[in-house]
Amino acid sequence: MAIQAVAGCLIDRYFPGVPLVAEENATELRRPEGAARLREIVRFTREFIPGASPEDICDRIDRGTSKAAEVFWTLDPIDGTKGYLRGGQYVTALALIRNGKVEFSALGCPELALPGHEKPGAGVILLAIRERGCWASPLCQDGPWERLRVSSCRDITRARILDSCDPGHKNAEKNAFIRNTLGIVAEPVAMDSQAKHATLASGGAEIFSRTPPRRDPAYCEKIWDVAPGAFVIEEAGGCVTDLSGDPIDYGTGNILKNNHGFVATNGVFHGQMLEAIREAVAALRE
Repeated sequence: MAIQAVAGCLIDRYFPGVPLVAEENATELRRPEGAARLREIVRFTREFIPGASPEDICDRIDRGTSKAAEVFWTLDPIDGTKGYLRGGQYVTALALIRNGKVEFSALGCPELALPGHEKPGAGVILLAIRERGCWASPLCQDGPWERLRVSSCRDITRARILDSCDPGHKNAEKNAFIRNTLGIVAEPVAMDSQAKHATLASGGAEIFSRTPPRRDPAYCEKIWDVAPGAFVIEEAGGCVTDLSGDPIDYGTGNILKNNHGFVATNGVFHGQMLEAIREAVAALRE
């Protein structure tokens, strides 16, 4: 909540009038039973916005309840809440959308060490700009910015697959069928949040897909869970589509209702991955 309040304040300052579509809202905080929680959020937020009142902070949080427009920002203040709570991976994810396409995105990854930056807990920030690439720098240092590129691996049997830690975020049976179909030997690497996208963008893996969970086969992704991370992969030279191979349409608001799941690869394996997904769908339907 505090992260979204700070983000809402900064977007108001530098991009006045541009809507913010974000995960949180202040409805519960405005009720009497939310008073204790609001006090904590005020304490955190004032570290960045001195003197901000509780009402102003609620308004900044609710900046994120705007509707999508021709141009808008989307934010997930903490993507990977369960990872955050257990000391694993989580990110703050932000993207700028124009006419249904991402133009800019940023991932702040406090617990992630990219290849070549293995100092534990150093953290990393990724920035991607359309047609200008994806760049990374240590999160807490004035270090150099390094251009990221996806893996050049061409042997799919040696591909590294990223997977969600949360069983509710995946279809494990379908994912296992896909790995077997492709002849991939290595077990998938489980990781929370869009840190997976950062890892793929930096060449630390080659494949990541989100298949709707079995309990909710019609599930559609939230825009803030996909747009920032997918764009860093694309600007690093990778490929991202939905499970049918169609581009992701970010112009539909909070829910990516025109797309079913998604798959991200280093580009080399994208066609093979889509074909394996089609085979898995057909086989598991029988």
